[in-house]
Amino acid sequence: MVRKTRQSRGRIIKLPELQFVLLLINDLHRYWLNLTPSFLIFIDWKGIHMKTHWWKSLRIKIIGWSFVPTVIILSAVAWFTFYSYQKVIGDLAIKQDWGIVQSKTPPLFQAFFDITNPLIVKIILQVDTQRGAPLEDRAQNIIDHAEGIDIFDGGIYFVDAQGKVVKTYPDQPEVLGQDWSDAQFRYMVDHPGKAAYSNLRTIEPSGKEILCISASMNGSQGEFIGADYYCFTIFPATQNTFYESFSNAYSKNALDANIYIVDGNQHIIFSTDPSEMGKDLSGEAYIQQLLQGQSMSGRFRKGAEDLLVSYAPFYPYAGNYVQWNVIKEESWSEIMRPTLPYRYLLYGLLALGVIVPMLVTAYGVRHITNPIQELIHASEQVTAGDFKHRIEVNTGDEIETLADQFNTMSVELDDSYSSLEKKVTARTKELATLNAIAVQVSSSLNLNEIMSDALDRIMDLTGMEYGIAYRVESGDDRAVNNGTEVEKAYLRVMALRGMPSTYADLGEKLPLKHSAAGVAGRRGEPVIWTLEELPTDGTVKQRLVTLGVEQVIAIPLMAKGRFVGSLNLSTNQSRTYPPEQIALLKTVGQQIGVAVENARLYEQAEQAAITAERSRLARELHDAVTQTLFSANLIADVLPRIWKRDPEEGMKNLEELRQLTRGALAEMRTMLLEMRPESLERADIRTLLTQLADAFIGRVRVPVALDIQGDCKLTHEVKLVFYRVAQEAMNNIAKHAGARQVSMRLECQPWQLNLLIKDDGLGFDPGAITAEHLGIAIMRERANSIGAILKIESVVSQGTSVTLSWKLNPEGNQQ
Repeated sequence: MVRKTRQSRGRIIKLPELQFVLLLINDLHRYWLNLTPSFLIFIDWKGIHMKTHWWKSLRIKIIGWSFVPTVIILSAVAWFTFYSYQKVIGDLAIKQDWGIVQSKTPPLFQAFFDITNPLIVKIILQVDTQRGAPLEDRAQNIIDHAEGIDIFDGGIYFVDAQGKVVKTYPDQPEVLGQDWSDAQFRYMVDHPGKAAYSNLRTIEPSGKEILCISASMNGSQGEFIGADYYCFTIFPATQNTFYESFSNAYSKNALDANIYIVDGNQHIIFSTDPSEMGKDLSGEAYIQQLLQGQSMSGRFRKGAEDLLVSYAPFYPYAGNYVQWNVIKEESWSEIMRPTLPYRYLLYGLLALGVIVPMLVTAYGVRHITNPIQELIHASEQVTAGDFKHRIEVNTGDEIETLADQFNTMSVELDDSYSSLEKKVTARTKELATLNAIAVQVSSSLNLNEIMSDALDRIMDLTGMEYGIAYRVESGDDRAVNNGTEVEKAYLRVMALRGMPSTYADLGEKLPLKHSAAGVAGRRGEPVIWTLEELPTDGTVKQRLVTLGVEQVIAIPLMAKGRFVGSLNLSTNQSRTYPPEQIALLKTVGQQIGVAVENARLYEQAEQAAITAERSRLARELHDAVTQTLFSANLIADVLPRIWKRDPEEGMKNLEELRQLTRGALAEMRTMLLEMRPESLERADIRTLLTQLADAFIGRVRVPVALDIQGDCKLTHEVKLVFYRVAQEAMNNIAKHAGARQVSMRLECQPWQLNLLIKDDGLGFDPGAITAEHLGIAIMRERANSIGAILKIESVVSQGTSVTLSWKLNPEGNQQ
């Protein structure tokens, strides 16, 4: 069995100062954590009222700017000093360590020499004396007569001149014939009579590893005929004479466990740890670098640990026949441990060099930052609305000047804010007045109410004692603010406030050109006068003197550039008015002017509507009732004479007279229905259609056959549609048909209503008539509004029929 070797990888450190830097940073961190609480306690954190983090405060920045360079410089000095110190100590340790190892090798060699050399020399000189005998006989002689050879627990092997094993003790048949002609063997061939120390040799197939001391066997003429090998078992580790001898030497010479012995192939042949016996170190980089380098000691990295490794030859005077080495490994941190007190001393000096400047700086910074903190606190108070807050700083420098400027700013802000509050209050009141006037203007067309309310609010806003509202009335409708005097324009009083009732006619019918209102109207903006400057009639001015008036404001009421009225305000004391108030008065004048104009337009529209309605009634009376009554009057005039001449003919005329008067009555009732919609809503469909037929007969003198079947109970909406469609159809017959006979039939059934109007007139071609002609579009719109179906059929010279059908489904929905 072949034993698997255990290996560990390592690398040499070319920059030992890197480790020191890391250690220094780590220790500085620990010191900083210990020192920071004291520093934080010293700083007046209560004085730092920052919206940002505390480490962004000016105080921290000043302290940081002050001692950070000091820390950097002192740290660099400490690092360089300590690095130099460690560098010297480390170099000295590396140079001297191999000498320490070399001093430990003689006792080890002597211990091995004492257990092997006397015995082997005795065999050579006293037992193996038959130089001319064959090799195997000599080997058997040694086995039979040599004493003490049992200490060689690894066995004794005899090799011929070709390097073949010919004899073993104890017997190991599997080894016979193996080729042992290695470097050790060749050394003995080249140097007859010499001995050699071998490297570890593995015995197959057992896998046992042995270490041998070989001696050459010479013939009678001194020639080399073979060699004998005296071996100890190294692996598996055992407490044999070899191991006990070295263990005693370690104990006797107080050697540490970090010293071990390797053969020429870097296999451990002795270690105080039995588990390390036979371990292969040839794969360890630091071992190869050490043995192949020029120095016999050095600092190396083994895994995560730094080591100081040194070596010395096991027996430096043996030449090539002993290739063993003694190796010593020691932790670098253990070597540097004596330097730790010096490092802590440097840390203490460094901390002292940082803390003292930091404390001095912090103390000095407080004299700068405390006034600034007071300024910050004062600015927060001012921001919160406390404009009376003041600060007192007596530093005698720029900060004191800044504090004085801040106090001056606070005084000015206090004054400005007080003035602003008054302005805001006044402006709010003005806007409320303007809004109230706008609401009144938009909600009423009563000019007296509008002007009275506006006058009250303007007087309350301006604090005037007297007020009067005028409306401009004129014989024509020309503008009065374009530089042209209107002779017939005059003032009419609409409202009066603050004056005795005897002043209700003040300025009434005063010509516009002789009034202050007229001047303001021509300018298009409010005008202020003293009583002496007032451009008005002398009588008006004298009456104002009686009231003690000293100042008058005329506010023109404008609408689309037209001057339509004026609000005149008076006071018993002289005042000044800011531009904002004048602008407000102008805006009020414009709003009230629009109201006056709207009232005027409303009056005109109302008058126009009355006139139009009168004209329509006149046309209706002329076209219908008047003509019918005129015909009836003619018949009534000639009826007595006709009756005397021909009673039968008189009876016919009398019937015609009856029809005419009945038709006139129906026409009048129809007109009354149009004028009074509530009467139309109360009448049923039978009555409405009967009046239509009677009116048609009276107006056109064409008989109408009216047939109404069933009891019709309709909603007002359905009834109105059927009435309007029938009315339009009868009007079309009267105007266009030239019919001799007309029939109107209404069928009332459950859930259904049908109207048929038919005449025998001229008819028309439906394809040649547009939808707007003859009111057809209107009739269809009315029918669609209730879901009814309108059908119009006509043939030229064969008359026309109009059918309107309406159904109500069982769920009550129209179809």
